[in-house]
Amino acid sequence: MKPGSFLLPINGSPESLFAAEFVWSLASRNHSKVTAQHTIDIFGTLQFLGQEKAGLIGSGPYVAAYQGICESLRAIGRKLEDSYMARAGSHNVESSFNCVEGDPVEEVCKLAPDHDLLVVGYRKRSTVDYPACQGIKLSRAERLAHMSPIPILFVQKPIPAITEFAIFVSMDHMNVNWLKNCMHSALAVGAKYSVTILASGVHEEPAASFVRDLIEADDEIDAECIKIVSLNESGALQNFGQLKDGVDHGRIIVLPTIDSGEHRITSTGECPTALLRRVPFETILLWPEEFSKPLFRGETVLLKAGWYD
Repeated sequence: MKPGSFLLPINGSPESLFAAEFVWSLASRNHSKVTAQHTIDIFGTLQFLGQEKAGLIGSGPYVAAYQGICESLRAIGRKLEDSYMARAGSHNVESSFNCVEGDPVEEVCKLAPDHDLLVVGYRKRSTVDYPACQGIKLSRAERLAHMSPIPILFVQKPIPAITEFAIFVSMDHMNVNWLKNCMHSALAVGAKYSVTILASGVHEEPAASFVRDLIEADDEIDAECIKIVSLNESGALQNFGQLKDGVDHGRIIVLPTIDSGEHRITSTGECPTALLRRVPFETILLWPEEFSKPLFRGETVLLKAGWYD
C-alpha cells in the first residue's frame, strides 16, 4: 500500500483516542503521514459568556472571565499535544500536531484538501429524522459530515483493522468511478468488499439488466459482489439491521454523499446527520462523490479478487 496522508481532529474524548489509535495503526503499516489538529473555540467561548456591552454591571468581569477561559483552553491544548506526540511516537508514525484558534469545523476544512482521509471520533446522539436535523444543534463531527471536501471516517469504538468495505450506492444515481475507487481502497488495505445497490422504484430498468449493464460498462466489477435491495417508503434502509451481527469485526459502512445544491445527501436519500444517528454501526465512511481518487493505493490488482466469503 502506497503512503497517504490522514487528518485527525483531536480532543480529550475516548472516541478521539479510538480514532487516533486506528490512524496510528494504519499509518505505521504504510508509512503515511498524520496531521493532528486541536482547535480552541474562542468564538464559541465568547458566545457562551454572551456579554458584549455593559449593562447592570460593566463588561470587565466578562472580559476577565473570557481571558481566563481562553488561557485554560490553551493549557489543555498543550497537554493534548504532549500526550498525542508521545503516543504517536511509540507507534513510529510521522505525525505533526497543530493547535489553532477559531471555528473547529472551518479550521479542519482548511487543511482537509491537503489530505486523503479525515478520521473523526464520534459520539452518537439521539435519533433525528431529516429535515428536522436542520433545526437542531449539530455536533462538530456532524457539521464536518456536511462540509468536509474529502472522505470522512466516523469512529465510535476501537477498530483493530479494516476487514470489509460494505458499500451502499443508489440505482438512481450510480457513479462507476466512485464505486471503483471504493473497491480499490478496500483491496489496498487487504479488506474484502460488498456492494449493495439501493432501488427506490423510480429507476425503470429491471435489477438484473441494470447489473448486467454495469458489468458490461466496466469488466473489473464482479457481479458476485453485488446485490440489489429496496428502500422502504420513508427512504431508510431495510437492510442495515440485517447486516448487524453483534460485532462489526472491522466492517466499515461506505456511502457516497452528493451535493444537492442546498445540502449534502447520502445514497439513502437522507442528510448525513440523520444517517449517522440512525444506523447501528460503529464505523461509517461518508465519501463525497466528487472526491475522485482511492483513499489507499496499492499495487494494480483486479477488482474481482476483492470478493470472497
